[in-house]
Amino acid sequence: MGRYRKIDSRIWNDEKFCSFSDNGKLAFLFLLTHPNMTSLGAMRASIPGLAAELGWTEKAFREAFREPLAKGLVSIDERASCIALRNFLKYNPPENPNVVKSWTGSLDLIPECKIKAQVVEIARMKAESLPKAFLEALPELFSKPFRIPEQEPEQEPEQEPEPNLPKKEEIEKKKEPVA
Repeated sequence: MGRYRKIDSRIWNDEKFCSFSDNGKLAFLFLLTHPNMTSLGAMRASIPGLAAELGWTEKAFREAFREPLAKGLVSIDERASCIALRNFLKYNPPENPNVVKSWTGSLDLIPECKIKAQVVEIARMKAESLPKAFLEALPELFSKPFRIPEQEPEQEPEQEPEPNLPKKEEIEKKKEPVA
């Protein structure tokens, strides 16, 4: 996990960011600088956990988080506990091809969900926009469409076969008196 992040000072000129409440700004900056944020701009995290880290109630953090979410700066899959910053690589591009090689390790830290597939696609496009050495360093996993294995639907428990019960006609025959 990267410990260094760039925060472009032009963030204070960004219309979306400036439209956030103070808590919305803090929530976004907290995500951007979170120690668990990977070099791909995504991490395993939950709203209750992030709220607890700030000493906020879940309701307060959820309200602040809703602002960057509504403006499209953040993606979340609460079921998978996955959060991603959509423009992370735009402002934190890989410094050299070795960083691109390390993306496989970062990918292992991101829960499997649709957001992970989006992060892979964004990373691939970023590497393609950089000098050839970056693209050559791109791990194979990023060079083809990334698919999240779909969960198999739960199978219904097998029903035990019904015992060989006598048919209705056989029961009726047994009831008739034999002459």
